[in-house]
Amino acid sequence: MACNIDQFLDQNTPINEPLRGKYMKSFGYHSLMHRMPDVFTAMTDLLKAEQFNLGNKEEINDVVDKLELLLSEILNNKPLRKIDSTSTLSLMWNQLLEKKFDSDSIVTWFETEWLFTENYLYIRIKEICEKTKTLNNYDPFKELKFKAFNESETTMIAIAKFLILQFSKKELDNINLKTLFIQMLKICLWGNRFDLSLNIGKSKNINEDPLEAVVSLDKYILADHSDEIWNTLNVSNDKNPKIIDIILDNSAYELFTDMCLADFFITYGFAEVVVFHGKSIPWYVSDVTKPDFEHFLNCLVNECTSSALQQIGNRWNNYYKTGKFKIECEEFWTLPHCYSTMATEDSELYKKLACSQLLIFKGDLNYRKLIGDINWLPSTTFKSALCRFQPTAVVALRTLKCDCVCGLNCDYETKIDENDKDNNYRCSTNYWQVNGKYAVVHLSK
Repeated sequence: MACNIDQFLDQNTPINEPLRGKYMKSFGYHSLMHRMPDVFTAMTDLLKAEQFNLGNKEEINDVVDKLELLLSEILNNKPLRKIDSTSTLSLMWNQLLEKKFDSDSIVTWFETEWLFTENYLYIRIKEICEKTKTLNNYDPFKELKFKAFNESETTMIAIAKFLILQFSKKELDNINLKTLFIQMLKICLWGNRFDLSLNIGKSKNINEDPLEAVVSLDKYILADHSDEIWNTLNVSNDKNPKIIDIILDNSAYELFTDMCLADFFITYGFAEVVVFHGKSIPWYVSDVTKPDFEHFLNCLVNECTSSALQQIGNRWNNYYKTGKFKIECEEFWTLPHCYSTMATEDSELYKKLACSQLLIFKGDLNYRKLIGDINWLPSTTFKSALCRFQPTAVVALRTLKCDCVCGLNCDYETKIDENDKDNNYRCSTNYWQVNGKYAVVHLSK
């Protein structure tokens, strides 16, 4: 262990407490102590490999040195400090850091709430790049995201062919339309498994049959409100225009599945506009930024050889040009706030989201922020864990990758036992919570 502090505790996060790195049996400790070195290795390896293309070798070497110093800060549990930048986002962060310094006696990487420190990490990485001429607008994870796109092409082709066939049919009856919706929802859900921040850039070829996977993976969904979401979609309301918002997580394959679900909403009249919400700066390795979003659409049309992907790409590019698809990257998503604070911390965003018929939050980080990154009893209802965050109907689609979860049925342990009876999952108290194997589909309205 690189650091030795009295505050480290050999236990899980206490129930109803926020996750912190100081709890040595928590995923927060594992992430800070063991995953972070891999994240930094991936970044520095890419920088060194790109030296020729980026130019200014001396400046790049300086960035590598500063990244190594930042990693040393983490592993040695140093105090957090303000961001040395005048960007709008940095100034917002510094206000939050001032409040944190005033309210907490110890503000270090492992002692402070994990949600705060893990988000803080990425603004510190941005600060390092921002101070250079060569890397001022550099995305240190760009090449990893490009690689992940290429490695998922086979599965994207299969889904694109399926969608094109569905869209060519005449009007579907309600039963078949519901069946198609649940297929699209589940494909979108399981797209969240392929997270570069979890795999530290070690993407893998995705060549599963997505329609077969939807069926075979159903037993791993520990809470499933798909029927209730369908019913919510079919309730008439007076909101005009009809808008659905998707708060994005990962780029590449997961973004593709998000757009598939969005296309369903547009095609069958459940929405006139789908607003995607991404990150304003590179974030959590594979999170979607506006350049990622636009590059993705361009790749489908201009770089993929598959006619099915080109066809679906042209369709989505047209949606983007005509305003049926929109991408917005508000600063709020790159701050450490739990979403229960949105009404006070960013009232304009809260009011905007309240105009939506449905908010779909994708992935692990959004889930953690939705429920306060608290180690709830798993039986705690999703609505309770939201702590009054309810601008409109809220959906969470998430594969479990850290040790906070809520809204599970009382028989969830039996279900896990049945699925993992040969794997002795109980050798780790939170194994099922962190490996991306299990999932939840939540609704609160």
